[in-house]
Amino acid sequence: MLLELLTICVLGTVVYCVPYKTWHVAGVSLLYVIKYNILGMLAVMHDLWNIKRNKIDLPPMPAKIAIVTGGSRGIGAMVVKKLLQCDMEVIIACRTAIMGEKTVLQLRKSGVTNGRVKVYELDNSSLESVREFAERIKKEYTKVHILINNAGVMFPPYQQTKDGFEEQWAVNYLSHFLLTSLLLPLLKNGGQPDDCSRIINVTSCAYILGNSNFDSVNCRDKFVTQAVYAQSKLAQVIFTSTLQKCLTDRSLNVRIYSVHPGIVKTDLFNNSYLSKVKLLMIGFKTPEQGAIPIVYTAINKDIGMRGGLYINNCKESSILPKALEPKTQEQLFDLSLKQAQLNDFFQYL
Repeated sequence: MLLELLTICVLGTVVYCVPYKTWHVAGVSLLYVIKYNILGMLAVMHDLWNIKRNKIDLPPMPAKIAIVTGGSRGIGAMVVKKLLQCDMEVIIACRTAIMGEKTVLQLRKSGVTNGRVKVYELDNSSLESVREFAERIKKEYTKVHILINNAGVMFPPYQQTKDGFEEQWAVNYLSHFLLTSLLLPLLKNGGQPDDCSRIINVTSCAYILGNSNFDSVNCRDKFVTQAVYAQSKLAQVIFTSTLQKCLTDRSLNVRIYSVHPGIVKTDLFNNSYLSKVKLLMIGFKTPEQGAIPIVYTAINKDIGMRGGLYINNCKESSILPKALEPKTQEQLFDLSLKQAQLNDFFQYL
């Protein structure tokens, strides 16, 4: 009885002394951890069930030029590998050029001798870096056929970029929104009526857990990293659907897609407890397996004229209604234009 009374007093003191905001954030974080675990298990089961479907041929495409953000490591490096095996010219856009050069050297040593590859610096946490990268590409190229928006971060502690945005929002979504707008003239030049240029947003099934209150992503007081990651991925899916409508309305030979690569064992999980318990990652895809649906979306002829799709394990999957609501799409697009300091998404055409 005395022990029970003492326990109640201690807990009561803790609850009284710890601010409500702290309890609220801890509770929401725990709820998201539970949701992510359930979603992750279902996604791994889906990956295993569709393992035979997750494959692709790599035909020669020597005339194609592709850009891969975050192409120096993880899934991005494997995407670069497969595009080179298609004999493309591939531009690796990464934060550190030295890392990109090391990746190229490793790929060449592994036996990938075809294709051409260049490395350019691009820091997706800086909108200034995005603009500088795009300007350099425009000076050296007149057209681009494939833009793969792959760079991403997951579950970091709160960190604000120098532009004033939460890191996951900036890297995963906003930087790619701006980059796509800046490179649209080159993508337009690369597209043909029977062979459209392609924009690919590498997203995640985590978008299912995102909410559409995008004004809250930079709120530090109630920051829950898992929630913001899901919001950034939901934004990618919404952006894909919204932009495809605009591209169609303007009769541009450019198509845009969202791709879920699967649950892939990469260093993205370094900020997750899974990185400390490797046994729990059994059944996860390898980076090379995760690259397959991305490359499929980049080169498959059957979907070449059908933009706005969400691809999972090399097949079209349905999109949740919350990502297709016109009001939400309009609000996100307007917010993104303001944050990226664009007057019009198509102002560079």
